[in-house]
Amino acid sequence: MILDLQLTATHAFIEEADDFLLTTHVNSDADGIGACMAWAHLLRGLGKCADIGLPEPPAGQCSFLAGWDSVRHFADLDLSRYRCAIVSDCSSLDRIGPVRPSLSPDIRLLNIDHHQDNECFGTVNIVEEVSSTCELLYHLASGLDYEIDSVAADQLYAGILFDTGGFRFSLTTDTTFEVAADLVRRGARLDAIAQDVFGNKSFGSVKQRGQAIESLVLHLGGRVAVLHLDREAMSAGEPDEVVNYGLMIKGVEVAVLLKERAPRCYRISLRSRDKVDVSQVAGTFGGGGHARAAGLELTGVPEDIVEDILIEIGRYLN
Repeated sequence: MILDLQLTATHAFIEEADDFLLTTHVNSDADGIGACMAWAHLLRGLGKCADIGLPEPPAGQCSFLAGWDSVRHFADLDLSRYRCAIVSDCSSLDRIGPVRPSLSPDIRLLNIDHHQDNECFGTVNIVEEVSSTCELLYHLASGLDYEIDSVAADQLYAGILFDTGGFRFSLTTDTTFEVAADLVRRGARLDAIAQDVFGNKSFGSVKQRGQAIESLVLHLGGRVAVLHLDREAMSAGEPDEVVNYGLMIKGVEVAVLLKERAPRCYRISLRSRDKVDVSQVAGTFGGGGHARAAGLELTGVPEDIVEDILIEIGRYLN
């Protein structure tokens, strides 16, 4: 695999500053947070100062990783003092949500991301469609000869494991397995990380899955599964894997999950097998992502939202 890692530009970006802000997207997950935590560990190993500021208050997403106690909400930091920031796992700068307007107008950005629709918004852009941003950071750190010790190995492995769904999703390659194997050799706790990423769920989170499954309805001749979580159900937290239950049904090509975040405001997750590029579907509505996993936001009543999405999916199925 040949990757354009912008090694010279990245080296210069890191060397020119001593203080870095690290952030990722709203609804932060183990890939984005794991990348931020690994960046912080690597930069501190270089004698730099690095602060992680998430768009929303930390909710324990990666509390099992060393360094979690240094993960903070951006509002707890004075963002105006940073002249360099590293944005991980964001296809556009809008994805950092409320962090963006708080940044210094002259801030320099390093954008590291694995989404195919990335807008290359950074001063330095490291964008390659690999399995995860954590896999991309592994390649970058290796190319720059940064030491990946057991702490960083855990952080990177957690992000890769999460974003590949346990090495099941379509962007998983032989190189992904080679990276994971090297991280295990460096000290990543394979079994413990897997348990923490996919197990150890709260009672409310498990009940939430049941609510989503109970809501499941099939459309377009059984080829599209739609699930729905209202605001009350969403109080249990972000349902990372729930949308995938739709794809477990034989004959289903696309799964759609509506997540109500405010009255008439929905975040929508899309997943597909191999016939529909859901990034194209999401893009029609201003969203984006990968061919097999994408997302968007819409306002309205759920029935109308579902009808609009089904019409667009139907264009690809037909």
